[in-house]
Amino acid sequence: MSRPRRACLAAIAWAALALAPVPALAAPPGPGDLARSIETARKGIADYERTLSAYDVEMRALIANDPAAARRREEIRILKQHYVREIEGLKNRITDDYRKIQEFKARGVQ
Repeated sequence: MSRPRRACLAAIAWAALALAPVPALAAPPGPGDLARSIETARKGIADYERTLSAYDVEMRALIANDPAAARRREEIRILKQHYVREIEGLKNRITDDYRKIQEFKARGVQ
């Protein structure tokens, strides 16, 4: 491309960006959004708990004195700690969402 053509394309692109509408700010979540968030968190907790139980089964199936099994047990412990922290975070989110829903109900917002 020639230099003037690039400059023209750059100017057109800049003008298009400058004239583009500014995205609107999102509204704060309402009771319906919070209820969906609670359901999503419950499903996430159920998935994480299934994963934890699968790791428990795998941990019990490992041979006690095998070095590879010892490494895998350590990996599983770390993974389980991660999932437990995630579950705690989701439970906290559910509690916060319920509190917010109660605040909406106290103000009369449905």
